[in-house]
Amino acid sequence: MEKSKIYTLGYTLFQNGALIDIENMFQTLKEFNVTHLVDVRSIPYSKQYPQCNADYLKIAGKKNSISYGHMPELGAKASPMQDVYSKASDIFFEDIFPITKSNRPENTELYEYEDIVDFDKFRTDEYFSEGIQRIKNAYDNRYTLALMCSEKRAIDCHRFFLVSKKIEEKFGDCIEVLHITKNQNGEIITVTNDDLNNELTVIVLNKTEIRKLNVLNSSIFEPAKIHNYYGDSVQDKTVDFCDRYWNLMHGWKKIINNQKEYDEII
Repeated sequence: MEKSKIYTLGYTLFQNGALIDIENMFQTLKEFNVTHLVDVRSIPYSKQYPQCNADYLKIAGKKNSISYGHMPELGAKASPMQDVYSKASDIFFEDIFPITKSNRPENTELYEYEDIVDFDKFRTDEYFSEGIQRIKNAYDNRYTLALMCSEKRAIDCHRFFLVSKKIEEKFGDCIEVLHITKNQNGEIITVTNDDLNNELTVIVLNKTEIRKLNVLNSSIFEPAKIHNYYGDSVQDKTVDFCDRYWNLMHGWKKIINNQKEYDEII
């Protein structure tokens, strides 16, 4: 049986100068027979691109016969009250700290003793799981969804690492996730989770700090460090290794004294 398709995209893929070409974005969605655009940003607003705010997208969607909806339960920013945090050193087992602020969502350095969102825990969180089930319910009703966030490249976005991996893990027998992107010629194409896993492996293993770890090579005295990671094969363990490193670069730190402000914005 042919699998149903679910798509993802980042609206900055359709950036044209200082604006986002919303009409082009919706035209692309129609070409993929998308019926519902699902906003998976934690907060569906953009100061830089106000035409990508929820109210505007709802109007543009109606104009293009594509329903727009926001699913905050699939956002990447967790509440401090959610049990989805771990020490950074528990997520990644190697001595590479601190992670530079240029690689972090808050633009601050990450130290091994700090708590950040652990995406393995996040994928089993009750609130998040309710959102994943809503995705499945939509497909039971024969809707075709596109999950939208801001990042142009899915590999830089939680819609790949957090959301789409969970969808295929749970419903991969009936749903395939395809990420809308552009090739080197600027043509719209789609890539799979497997394509992105392979790309992520190349990116992570070629980072200077990771190359120094030499995780894939063994010696007569000890096995390769990659064997400390989870999986039944070296390939599976490498995926786990790269996922954990991605988590360090993209997981938000736990907010200790800012709960009131967080409550106000959601």
